[in-house]
This record gives sequence, C-alpha cells and structure tokens, in this order.
Amino acid sequence: MSKKVKKAEQEGPSRFQRFKNYFIELKFEWQKVTFPTRKELIQSTTVVFLFTILLMTVMSLYDMAITFLFDKWILPPTG
Repeated sequence: MSKKVKKAEQEGPSRFQRFKNYFIELKFEWQKVTFPTRKELIQSTTVVFLFTILLMTVMSLYDMAITFLFDKWILPPTG
C-alpha cells in the first residue's frame, strides 16, 4: 500500500463525512426534542416570575437591614 492510503486509513473519516454525520445526528436528536404545551409554558413562566419577585423582596430587605445597621451602629454619622 502507498503511504497516502495508509495515512487516509489512520486519519479516519474525511471532513465532509464528519460534517455529514453531524447533520444526520442533529436530525436524529432533534426528533427527540419535546416542547412544552401552552399551559406548561404559562405555568413555568409564572413560577419564574413569582420566584424573581420573592428573591428581589428578600434581597431588598437584607439591603435595608444592612444599611440600617451601618447607619445607626457601625458607622454613625458624626457632627
């Protein structure tokens, strides 16, 4: 066998073949994807929205508490 044939066998599939395989596998995986129903999407969005509001409220309360502590006891205003 020539050196070119041996080298091609050692390298594996060509770029075109790898590119082709990628899209074949992509099509196969895309068929497995399931999308949420409208009801599931609305429920999930509502949960995320409410959790965000809750987290924002908790962080605001912590911020106000820390600000109060610094202003009154840790670094009181002078003057």
